[in-house]
Amino acid sequence: MKKFAYAAFVLAVAFVIAIASASTGEAKGKKKKAAAAPAPVMATCWATPAAPVCGARGKLKFTYINSCYAGKDGAKVVSQNACPTKAAKKGKKSKKKMAKKSSKKKM
Repeated sequence: MKKFAYAAFVLAVAFVIAIASASTGEAKGKKKKAAAAPAPVMATCWATPAAPVCGARGKLKFTYINSCYAGKDGAKVVSQNACPTKAAKKGKKSKKKMAKKSSKKKM
């Protein structure tokens, strides 16, 4: 009977230790709560006027509605105008080529 009572006691203690170690500690819970709180930046981005800016993230450039949204996305503002598109760049080149061709025809 003593062996059975001792075995039951050891099993109960092991069970309590296993349950206690499975739950998260207070420090882990506080860290998760602190990390989960988002910054209230989005609440003020809509209030800033719409002035398109060109922002860069790495090697890519994106056009944002204003500098607030660019900062929220983690982009660095590189221009206070919208980013040029490939179509716009091609259009400028073709206009230059057309101007050169027309000046050659006149001569």
